[in-house]
Amino acid sequence: MLAIALPAIAFAEAPAPAFEVASVRFNPRPDPQEVQVSPDALTMRNQPLFFLVQWAWDVTPAQIEAPAWLRQSCFDIAAKAAGPAGEAQMRLMVRKLLADRFGLTLHTDARVVPVYAITLAKGGPKFQESPTEGTFVLERKNPVILNAHHARMIDLAQGISGEVGRPVVDDTGLQGRYEIHMDLSAYLNRNPGAGDGQLDLMSILFSGFQDLLGLKLESRKQSVDVLVIDHVEKMPTDN
Repeated sequence: MLAIALPAIAFAEAPAPAFEVASVRFNPRPDPQEVQVSPDALTMRNQPLFFLVQWAWDVTPAQIEAPAWLRQSCFDIAAKAAGPAGEAQMRLMVRKLLADRFGLTLHTDARVVPVYAITLAKGGPKFQESPTEGTFVLERKNPVILNAHHARMIDLAQGISGEVGRPVVDDTGLQGRYEIHMDLSAYLNRNPGAGDGQLDLMSILFSGFQDLLGLKLESRKQSVDVLVIDHVEKMPTDN
């Protein structure tokens, strides 16, 4: 029998996408926070390291287990890709940037935890799809007024996760980007604790979501992926 030796074939993982050039600088000033995404560039201003991790992995704040100091020090990022890149690819590039410049390592832990699920109320959503293309912009004038432009439902979930204190998941089935306006000022007088300065934000959110947005917040237990920070440096390596 004739034996034929075949050359060994090595299957290597594709390298993680990376920015062509990127600057990461500590920002000690109380500057406005900003995120700008264009087809080939990303600009972030005065963002905590915690938010950079949240943005890169596209999760809610409650899905990150990290030291408290990650919320304190803020940074500016100015990065440019070699060519046009979608937002999903930009997030992967930020992951590599955080690993390269901050030595970030983490692992994912699936946990069954209490969550709030955003679902459709009877009658469906009371907001419209964005008429033009664009990246997500969130405007929070105060805790009870929220304006979101080009928002996915996961963006809305992330936007309220801090207020409700647990992960918020999207179970609406809505796949587009939307213009969302929610002014909860009218609900303050109805709030039973408003007179003594104790606002029941959960009650206000539940009512406002259904009345103003045609959405519901449902409490349930569900398995979610939690990012556990294993290691991260407090300052980036030099540009």
